[in-house]
Amino acid sequence: MTTHATADKQWTETELDSLTVEGQFRLRGLEVTRLDTFIDAAFAFVLTLLIISFDEIPSTYAELMVAIKRIPAFACSFLVLMMFWLRHRRLSRRYGLENSRTILLSLALVFVVLVYVYPLRILFEAMFYSVSDGYLPSSFRFQSIDEVRGFFAFYSIGFFAMSLIISELYRVALHNSTSLALNQFERRITKVGMQAWAVSASIGALVVLLMIVLPDAWVPHTGYVYFGLLFAMRIPAFLDRRRNAEE
Repeated sequence: MTTHATADKQWTETELDSLTVEGQFRLRGLEVTRLDTFIDAAFAFVLTLLIISFDEIPSTYAELMVAIKRIPAFACSFLVLMMFWLRHRRLSRRYGLENSRTILLSLALVFVVLVYVYPLRILFEAMFYSVSDGYLPSSFRFQSIDEVRGFFAFYSIGFFAMSLIISELYRVALHNSTSLALNQFERRITKVGMQAWAVSASIGALVVLLMIVLPDAWVPHTGYVYFGLLFAMRIPAFLDRRRNAEE
């Protein structure tokens, strides 16, 4: 039995009963498709760019120490990229929905990631350079506060786009809930996922707005707004549990 679905596929009870269950969610997309392979390869390529584009292989001990000091920035960049890759992987495993809409969104995600990789590394290097008072190195230097504004706006547009794409993939799955035979619990989880990533996108949009209205003194600290994601993205799940408890 193939597990990946198209928008027109109708799941039978026999097929649904045979699916692997993970966290009470029936996995409809355990079969790896060419699109999944392409997405995985694209993210692997981006990680390669993240490592080798800024540095050559160290030839002295001093250069090795500089490379080691860049590990925190790489680690944070890696975690952000993996956040998006793991979410796309979960979407693929849970819904197995591969139609023209999901293919277009997935390719758009790859495109944005390829553009997003450079400002991502620059952002974290600049952050660690600042908090360590220059001990941790940064390969990029800003010449004016207007350059900082432009950089944060560019980075945030990319983050907004990637989060919005993930939210839209959830929305497409919810739209196809009948053909996917999502039960009540699966519909709830899908809706919460769509809302959580819409919240993530709104943070990116908020930072772009702040770049327009904030005074110069506040601009370099705007990146810390993203730490609010740790709490903001949990709000839809919290509200869902609260509503479900009241019913």
